[in-house]
Amino acid sequence: MEDFTKRVMDGNCIVPPTVCLEAFNQHFTRAQEAEWYENSNFYEAIFFQDNIEYIAEFNKNGSFLKYKMYLPDNLLPAIIKSQLETKGEIMNTVLINKGDGIIYEVIYRDKQLNRYLILLNNLGKVLSENLL
Repeated sequence: MEDFTKRVMDGNCIVPPTVCLEAFNQHFTRAQEAEWYENSNFYEAIFFQDNIEYIAEFNKNGSFLKYKMYLPDNLLPAIIKSQLETKGEIMNTVLINKGDGIIYEVIYRDKQLNRYLILLNNLGKVLSENLL
């Protein structure tokens, strides 16, 4: 995360190879304000689509790897939202789609103000849960 923040603050945007741009345009037809960054293993695009922030990753030959989508509460599936509300206040939700399934990464705060990072699959099964 620190590396990403440094790149954004330094304005380290790049122009990716055409093959990555084509794959991006194929997957995200309504994308706006895309900014690209290069990692040693992949290219990353940060953008908005339908007023929601996304981060998408493509490998060096343009193949789509995954995307992350910052979810507002109203887009969180009911099965997951109801399960999390029993634990505490939902603070941040990210949908992660690697192409072979969806995972939800959620930060929530309990009544004692402890913060947790929990990963759930699309059926609401807890994959991991850690105190932050």
